Amino acid sequence: MEQHALEIRSETRPGVAIVHVRGDATAAAIDPMRQAIAAAIATKSPKVVIDLSGTTFLSSPGLAVLVQAMQLVKRGGGTLVLAGPDERVRGIFEISRLTDVFTIAPTLEAALGA
Repeated sequence: MEQHALEIRSETRPGVAIVHVRGDATAAAIDPMRQAIAAAIATKSPKVVIDLSGTTFLSSPGLAVLVQAMQLVKRGGGTLVLAGPDERVRGIFEISRLTDVFTIAPTLEAALGA
C-alpha cells in the first residue's frame, strides 16, 4: 500500500474553523493533526469542520483525536462536522459505530451548511 504524507491546512471563515486533513493520518504522523484541531477549537468558533476529503487513511489514534475533538467542541457549546470522508475512511466510522455520534457531511460545502 502506497503511503501518502500527512498534510494539514487550517483556515477560518466567519463562524467556522476548518482543518483540512490530506494523506495518511497514521499513528506516527498524528501530532500535527492533533495540534491543528486543538488550535481550531481554541478559536471558539461555533462550528469546527474537519475536512477529510483528502484523507486516504485514518488510524485508530487518528479516530481517537476526532472523538476527543468532538467532546471538547460539544463541551464548549459548538458543533463539529466531518466533511467528505471517502468510502474507506467512512467505513472506519461505520465499523466503530461512530456514524451516529459524528455529524458527517458528504462534502465541505455541505458541512459548512450543516
